[in-house]
Amino acid sequence: MEIVAWSDSLSLGISKVDEQHKRLIQMMEELDEAIRKNQGADAVEDVLTNLFNYAQAHFAVEEELFRKHKYPEMALHELEHQRFIAKAFAFKERLGSNKPGLALELLNFLSSWVLNHIELTDKRYAKYLRDCGVS
Repeated sequence: MEIVAWSDSLSLGISKVDEQHKRLIQMMEELDEAIRKNQGADAVEDVLTNLFNYAQAHFAVEEELFRKHKYPEMALHELEHQRFIAKAFAFKERLGSNKPGLALELLNFLSSWVLNHIELTDKRYAKYLRDCGVS
């Protein structure tokens, strides 16, 4: 599977969130490069740690917008974030086992999750927030 690439079709029309999504995708590209160039477990883990930390910061920004504007599906969206974090950290722990193909499996999970999350879940809140004046 190809990792997700940024395109205008992923834009939510909320500049801060779009910029963060672009950065997340860029970090996945960095992870893909570290894996494909066999840069070693430490390099992959460093990129992954940065990506997960950035994802958590991004989720916090979204969740603050939800609270500020009383987004009605806030609890459900936050639950998706929590599930992602739990699954991502479970993958990270398994990376230490050096199981062949696990890093690519993780990258596929990340790419698929980010694409589906933006296309399905984030686009639902984007209209609501834009209607509240967020841009």
